[in-house]
Amino acid sequence: MELSKQEISSLEIERQKINKIDELLVKILDTRLEIVKNISTLKKKLGLEIFQPAREQQVLDKISKLSKNPEQNQNIFKKIMRESRNFQENLR
Repeated sequence: MELSKQEISSLEIERQKINKIDELLVKILDTRLEIVKNISTLKKKLGLEIFQPAREQQVLDKISKLSKNPEQNQNIFKKIMRESRNFQENLR
């Protein structure tokens, strides 16, 4: 099936929108990791473990309430939180 010029143009426009969102996401994720670094320092001072299951569940519950696509967004946030834990472990 061959795409029309209009369909190709529409596809490019949508991809440009995704590219802009990706740029924003990278900035937001970098900011999140800076905060994770601060949290890691505080956890260490307080003698707390990196993995906080109750806190992670709170985050997932909140995501579920906020999202139009809760299952997909919970899966994304599980990966983000796993990477945040790995980041904290590498800081210690």
